[in-house]
Amino acid sequence: MTKHDLTWKYVYDWADTKPGAEAIVFEDEHVTYREFAGAVTANALAFLEAGVERGDRVALVAMARPEFFYTFMAANQVGAMWLGISPKFTLQEMRYIVGDCQPTVLVALRHYYDRDLGPEIEVLAREFPCIKKVLVIGEPPSGCESYGEYVSKPRPHLAAKLDARAAECAPDDNALLMYTSGSTGKPKGVVQTHRSILANVAVQIDHLYMDGEMRCLMHFPINHVAAAVEIGYACVYVGGASIMMDRFEPSETLKLVERERVTMFGQVPAMFLMQFGLPAFRETDFSSVRVYAWGGATAPQLVLDVLTKLAARHGAKLATGYGATEMCGFVTYSDPDDSYDTLLQTAGRCVPPFELRIVDEHRRDVPRGQIGEIAVRGPFMMKEYWNKPEQTAAALDPDGWYYSGDLGSLDERGYVRISSRKSEMFKTGGENVFPREIEDVLEQHPEVLMAAVIGVPHELYQEVGHAFVMPHPGKSPATDDLHAHCKENLVNFKVPKRIEVRPLLPLLPNGKVNKMALKAELQESLV
Repeated sequence: MTKHDLTWKYVYDWADTKPGAEAIVFEDEHVTYREFAGAVTANALAFLEAGVERGDRVALVAMARPEFFYTFMAANQVGAMWLGISPKFTLQEMRYIVGDCQPTVLVALRHYYDRDLGPEIEVLAREFPCIKKVLVIGEPPSGCESYGEYVSKPRPHLAAKLDARAAECAPDDNALLMYTSGSTGKPKGVVQTHRSILANVAVQIDHLYMDGEMRCLMHFPINHVAAAVEIGYACVYVGGASIMMDRFEPSETLKLVERERVTMFGQVPAMFLMQFGLPAFRETDFSSVRVYAWGGATAPQLVLDVLTKLAARHGAKLATGYGATEMCGFVTYSDPDDSYDTLLQTAGRCVPPFELRIVDEHRRDVPRGQIGEIAVRGPFMMKEYWNKPEQTAAALDPDGWYYSGDLGSLDERGYVRISSRKSEMFKTGGENVFPREIEDVLEQHPEVLMAAVIGVPHELYQEVGHAFVMPHPGKSPATDDLHAHCKENLVNFKVPKRIEVRPLLPLLPNGKVNKMALKAELQESLV
């Protein structure tokens, strides 16, 4: 495989060497690499005509669908930075992101299932003069144009300009802008370059066993690093096929895995947990899967038990790791010969060229086994937080170390154990409590599917744990039994003072439990 230093060049490489190979599958649409490259060129020419200059931004309001690849690669080819915006966002959330990044072109879905985005699109087009062209996938509202019609227009007069613009692109140009969830304030736009994307993916493909025969399930939101880089772009890099879904629906996902012979099945643990109890799970043919991967959280025992059995049945591999948007994906990986306990308790270990340290509040290294903040360094690191120099300086030191806000420890072998976010840790009676440890214990209870623990104010102990538990389908665990289970497995100060059993827990678009929503609900009840 020829190595390139610009993201979009791999699309054209595969179009030359394997033009008829499948690149993208979405619903009933099957796109070859020849067609993929043609679509990227058409989008790039359209962006030039729309007035996109080098260094500009191109935004897409959509979920995982072919236009993600077309607009992302085309924006990069004309020297622009691409970003995704969730069609689930409110107008206020969209306003903030568009106002912050000031895109030149906005491509947007008209409809996302039952939601008509026409009113939001009209407001954005009217309020932000930076947007020179609004292109709509579907029926365009007033003042906007059809994406399909605009992009499909022949533009031979711009071919030479596209060649010249593409020749100006450099590895350190901004390529991708991803807005973090904003759990501690307004979302921050993480800037990744061609160099950082390619550096991370080059390592990832070895540790996640990816090659040109891969058929990767891509059902994460495109504004997340999992979809944009770890699955989506990584699949382009190796010349594989992306099997796309524009939302996570547990049973439909399983049908897609079987029908499209998915080889890489990666999810966050909560997604797997929602599928295990379905009749469809027991009926699904997983024989095509070569890699079961998880990230975003340590796998509960049930997840690892089920995936271990599935992997053994068909000779598949298990893989996990730790990463973040600012790291452009994983920086630690499990090994193929890791034991069950290692996979259960850790997120793998840091691999070259990445570096990882555990530091105290003064950013000094702590001894092995001691919990501290995870700091990482390497060529994959974000360039900056867009328009936020102070927050960039707070997170990235002059030596290139990024301080993640995640708490963890290193064991004697160099494997990292994730404890929680610094912002989630709470103190009870002067003792530090890490919610993930309590959640792990609760999820080991045979009737518990998922758990989330939050620190809440307490007059005597400063803070205490409040646990939310989602049971397995058909189960109704008693809170007394859950408390007893916690007391058997945790020191007393870690036992949550209150446990609520709920049929469902709120989830973020990436499949993780929405703790901010739970915390807001608790705060309202205390007022």
